[in-house]
Amino acid sequence: MQISSALVSANWLSEHLQDENLMVFMSTMDDIASGKPEATPAGYIPNAQLFDFEHKICDTQSGLPHSMPSPAVFQREVRKLGVNQDSVIVIYDNQGLFSAPRVWWMFKYMGHKRVYVLNGGYPAWEYGALKTTSSLSKATLPGDFVSEPQADLLVDAGQVLAGLNATDRRVIDARSADRFYAKVAEPRPHLRAGHMPNAVNLPFNQCIDNGRLADVHTLRSKFNLLGVNHQHRLIFSCGSGVTACVLALAAHEAGYNHLSVYDGSWSEWGAGNTLPVVAE
Repeated sequence: MQISSALVSANWLSEHLQDENLMVFMSTMDDIASGKPEATPAGYIPNAQLFDFEHKICDTQSGLPHSMPSPAVFQREVRKLGVNQDSVIVIYDNQGLFSAPRVWWMFKYMGHKRVYVLNGGYPAWEYGALKTTSSLSKATLPGDFVSEPQADLLVDAGQVLAGLNATDRRVIDARSADRFYAKVAEPRPHLRAGHMPNAVNLPFNQCIDNGRLADVHTLRSKFNLLGVNHQHRLIFSCGSGVTACVLALAAHEAGYNHLSVYDGSWSEWGAGNTLPVVAE
């Protein structure tokens, strides 16, 4: 199976659900402020497993929320889920389009080629009146996936700092405009308010239309308004590296190729006083 888009529809997934190499993962994300888990959904897509990037498939020692795990940890954990080198992976979340792109980006960073996001997530599946189950599945056999990190897809604070004044890079922040311009306090109370110098703002929800990714024309218009071009390396940031991946998905669908995600995002940048912040 070859799909140029990183998105699949609910109908496509329903038609391919019994394909031998297909794997479905559900992602969830804890509430930013309270830390409480998402509410239990009404049902699950058949054969779906939980991809726990919040507590298990992450760097539990980093001190930052759901940081990217080491290649060895990622490989070990996804093998437990039964992921093979030739698996076709579809990720969905229960909000439509929110945390699933994070898992998509994790697999891309670790070198998996055939990974997709269910456009519209579980709400689109429900809307189509497609078959559901009452529980998640579990793998019966270990997989053989091998991590092969794609270094350019993930950047650290030092690389972001260097990119803020570089003419061939643009740092794009996925947080709300009110957070970006320090009109409201950050939901994580220990963080400074504001944004990185020279960063631009594209709230991730402006790329979503009724729970699905906006059409390509709309997405291209959004990026054009930011003054970016296809030669720029686009670096995406957000609160903790999750909705930055929504923008990465949007940019991918809009035809941009040089994409990176700042894993620490504002959870790292806004902590302490060592990194520059514009509070207006």
